[in-house]
Amino acid sequence: MVSNSASDTKFKASIDIGTNTIRCLITGQENNFLSPDYVDMKIIRLGENFKKEGVITQNSINRLKKALKVYIEEIRNFGIKPENVVITGTSVLRDAPNAEEVKNIIFREFGFNLEIISGEKEALITLKGISKCFNGINEFYSIDIGGGSTEYVCVKNGAPLWKYSLNMGVVHLTEEVVKTDPVSEENLKELESRIEQKLNPLKAEIIESGFVFKPMTLFGTAGTATTLAMVDLNMKSYQRLKVHGYFVSREKTAGIYRKFASAKISDRLKIDGVETGREDLVLAGAAIMLKSIDFFEVSGFTVSECGLLEGLIS
Repeated sequence: MVSNSASDTKFKASIDIGTNTIRCLITGQENNFLSPDYVDMKIIRLGENFKKEGVITQNSINRLKKALKVYIEEIRNFGIKPENVVITGTSVLRDAPNAEEVKNIIFREFGFNLEIISGEKEALITLKGISKCFNGINEFYSIDIGGGSTEYVCVKNGAPLWKYSLNMGVVHLTEEVVKTDPVSEENLKELESRIEQKLNPLKAEIIESGFVFKPMTLFGTAGTATTLAMVDLNMKSYQRLKVHGYFVSREKTAGIYRKFASAKISDRLKIDGVETGREDLVLAGAAIMLKSIDFFEVSGFTVSECGLLEGLIS
């Protein structure tokens, strides 16, 4: 659906620039998030080689610009006013010394401001998005596994009780740890150890504060959660409404993790549900999810296709 108006105020848009992907959402109704007028995701790997180079590389910036051009054209086709467009950057843009350069490029070439948000703010906005699509649930956990960071939230009585953003994401973990194809047992143990080194102190801190973990729904949002659900469903192509609300047990998550670990990177693309561009990252994503299920002491996770993008639209 495309607006015929030169300036149709009913439409709003959000763009999320992450370490691995860029995503865009356009909707004309505040409660139309599960069937929006436009939703798209592109893998741009903005954080590629960031740990090695120390900056966002020119090749990564070029991929970002190419994807943004498509999204800005869509936004203009819908006649959306600039004040109804929100563009945010997350993990790699928080850390990159040349993030200001990226902001300037986006403003100069596209005329929009980029807001780089903190990990804590990212967690809160994601929570807002989840709540929009699961009305009436006021106690739950959430996890948002990204390319450069992972956000953990506990909600009680409809408000966040605690929230953390860990510098642990699938792009950086994969580049730093996975050195063989298929992954060696040594690399696999190192991957799991790196995740535990982040989660164990966090859990100790939370327990020390007096919090008692108990079974609640764990919502998983973003690419890893969606991919695990698609693999469990043997889904060849993404279907938003079928994935949203789907429950993946710990047992199924562990099985998918083992399947990824035993396959060469190229062979993972033969597994229904693994999208091109994610094949090298799904192992780290599944490992984080599996360890996080144990961290929360739950039996699995429920996919929320609503998260940061939806939370950005007020």
